[in-house]
This record gives sequence, C-alpha cells and structure tokens, in this order.
Amino acid sequence: MLVAFSFGAKPGKEREFESLLHNPDSARAVAKAMGATRNTLFLKDGRMIRVLEFPEGVKPVPLAEVAKRDPRVADFLRKLGPLIEDGFDFDRPGSMDAFNGRITYPLAFDVRV
Repeated sequence: MLVAFSFGAKPGKEREFESLLHNPDSARAVAKAMGATRNTLFLKDGRMIRVLEFPEGVKPVPLAEVAKRDPRVADFLRKLGPLIEDGFDFDRPGSMDAFNGRITYPLAFDVRV
C-alpha cells in the first residue's frame, strides 16, 4: 500500500523546513516505527512530497502514536508544525489529525508493468 502526502513551508521558512526534513536516517527510523518498508521524499522550493510504502496487510502506525513512544519524533513534530503553511500544533489535541486529513492524497492507482 502506498500513502502520499504533501505540504509546504510558510514564506520565509523554506530553508529551515527543507533542512529539518532532509534527514534519511530519521526517515528510515520513522518508516520502520510506522511499519513502512519505504519512505521517499521529494523536496523543491519549500514544498515536499512524501510517499510511504507499507507491506500488504500491515496497518500503518500513525505518526502521532510513534511520537508518543519516541521523544525525538515528538521534538521533530514540535519543530516542524510552526514551519508549515496551515500546519499543526503537536500539543493541541486533534490538530495533527486535521492536518493529516488536509495533506494526505488518496491513491488513484498503482500500475506496475
């Protein structure tokens, strides 16, 4: 199963936003904690697109759940939220869920040849 989401930085925050996101080691650890086998990031001009791949039958662990178990992830989300246009407040209940609803794209198709 593929999951895709995209969001952008607030004007003037692009460099800090990209620097925070551009960390393959952290992305690998978070993907593993979520149950994903792949975490792909596209970055350009303060906008990101991320695609996560989950094995068939695996129910993804929400990022907020991962953050409850790993203080480094919670710290990352607290730094990221204020940098995002129409972002989230990690410490405000429901804020991340609403944000995730706005930024997640439903899969239209996945063609393999």
